[in-house]
Amino acid sequence: MRGDELTPKNHWIVGVLGGIASGKSLVTRLLAKMGGEILNADQIAHEILSQEETVREIVSRFGESILADHDRPQVDRKKMAALVFGDSEHHYAARQQLESVLQPRIRRELLHRIERWKSAPTAHFLILDIPLLVEREWHQLCDHILFIDTPRERRVEFARQRGWTEKQLADREATQMPLHEKQKFASFVLKNNGTEQDLVEQLQKWFSTLEV
Repeated sequence: MRGDELTPKNHWIVGVLGGIASGKSLVTRLLAKMGGEILNADQIAHEILSQEETVREIVSRFGESILADHDRPQVDRKKMAALVFGDSEHHYAARQQLESVLQPRIRRELLHRIERWKSAPTAHFLILDIPLLVEREWHQLCDHILFIDTPRERRVEFARQRGWTEKQLADREATQMPLHEKQKFASFVLKNNGTEQDLVEQLQKWFSTLEV
């Protein structure tokens, strides 16, 4: 948790934690309906990954085979995912290479947008929808952190809806902090084992405990 001096009173920064395919996107959308503004790191990463300078640097490290078959050079995300997600030394090395290209750019843009929001808040609170929120220490900027506790079988089903196999889910999980460790950083735990309305009621309960 961070100090009150970093944001004006009643203008909070809220982090969302949970396992892969746990429902984080749904929770951030519900929070937005409660008056929050979403800052989505995946969207920023997508923008950066489309920049010609970024593509050139990735090609210089992985070769042209990493490109999709388009007139304009673009990184093939499925090929990249196959290279970086997994627990082998090869996956780890490739992941480190990719992160050395993307993460400094993503971090700069995220910090810029956070500072811009803090200087002139456009919503009651800012929602950080950032993968690896704790691993990359973004949790230190948060006033409140929500953890989504979703049963594994439910996450496997959500992953299948994205077109992933259970192994692909496990490969991605292998790159992250264990869920029981992540949960220790939360100020409130949401149980995602029911309906969307159940989540809404839990969020309303959390929101009602805060000073507004």
